[in-house]
Amino acid sequence: MIDLGRGGVHLSSEPGAGRTTLCLNMAREALENGSSVIWACMNAPDGSRFSEIMDGLDNNQIMEMRIIEFGSSLPLIEDLILDNISQLGSGGLLVIDDWCEPIGRTRKEVSDSLTKIAKLSECGIIATSSAVGNASGSGPPLIARGERGLAGALRTVMLLRHPRRESYRILSDDGDEKLLEMGRFGLSLV
Repeated sequence: MIDLGRGGVHLSSEPGAGRTTLCLNMAREALENGSSVIWACMNAPDGSRFSEIMDGLDNNQIMEMRIIEFGSSLPLIEDLILDNISQLGSGGLLVIDDWCEPIGRTRKEVSDSLTKIAKLSECGIIATSSAVGNASGSGPPLIARGERGLAGALRTVMLLRHPRRESYRILSDDGDEKLLEMGRFGLSLV
């Protein structure tokens, strides 16, 4: 759904729009294709949602996914992530779910840590964050948290709720938009 061949991605959306679900779908696809996945997060994904999306994978595939919880400080596990991604190679996937706090100013040491991880990574990388309202009065209504601090390291992709269809989302990547539908097994292209 997201082209990681173009480089790492900063995926942002309003809370509850499905960015973690989309990343779980991408992790499943990587595991199905024989790749390894590292999932780093403030809090582990919802167990029932995780089970629904990963249902049908065999134990060997599931064993290729490592989950690392970092609480509220990504820099504390930066070295652990760097050690693990060196083993993934170019076919693996690193997801850093909710790399920064959903409110308040993004701390510089956190954005510096993510930038370092992104620049040293040879695998596909997606880092997610909550979007915030654009108070400037011009431009898009939502903007990605910490976007300026990540410039050059990750490109920003927005996941937006469809204005008229509750179960639909719009994935906006540099002007290219894809329509997605939320279902029992996560998000899928329409």
